[in-house]
Amino acid sequence: MLLRVGTLGQPPQASLIRGFVMRNRRAFIGLAAVLAAGILVAPMAQAAPSKDAETFINNLANEALKDLSDKLPEPELEKRFKTMLDKNFDMARISRFVLGRYWNAATDKEKQDFNNLFEAYVVRAYSVRFSEYSGETVKVTGSRSESAENTVVASQILQPDGAPPVHVDWIVRKDGDSFHIHDVSVDGVSMVLTQKQEFAAVIERSGGGGVTALNKAIQDKINGTATAQQ
Repeated sequence: MLLRVGTLGQPPQASLIRGFVMRNRRAFIGLAAVLAAGILVAPMAQAAPSKDAETFINNLANEALKDLSDKLPEPELEKRFKTMLDKNFDMARISRFVLGRYWNAATDKEKQDFNNLFEAYVVRAYSVRFSEYSGETVKVTGSRSESAENTVVASQILQPDGAPPVHVDWIVRKDGDSFHIHDVSVDGVSMVLTQKQEFAAVIERSGGGGVTALNKAIQDKINGTATAQQ
């Protein structure tokens, strides 16, 4: 996720996470390119479910290219990005996962507030990344079925300056007749798991504030981002 969007304070593993982000800055820009650029599909013989998952990722790129590549006003860009996110990512399942063990202890209001804030957090941070698109392209290199429902679609982000490609795996789940993305792994690092670790660190530092404290931290981050962009 495509879902790591910056630290909320300084967790114990902050130096490791910050180092990952700095070393893979181009990878995060490349994630935007996945949505803003066409995907090249490598020809190979595959089972139908895997091929369908590859087609889903390819269609997602084409949809984003059509709807998000224009220079749009920020509110319209965020609106379109949110529509695409809701359609193609299983945000409800991702939200539960990144909250981890704290989900069960949270009140219904805390859960609802977290779901809304987490999505707003992702939309605000990643919609603006489309302005950073600088010619990266993505090549789907294959896929493998992990279960009857889950498929990993492998791809490479190709850099226009000839730098080594970034390896990106899309974890796609089939729900009935449709597909939804559950995670994105960049060079072997899960974006959802990284976000889960950061949120857990925020809660642990809150001194008993729990999910309410995390929600406030996310809201402060959104407000800070909004202020910086004004």
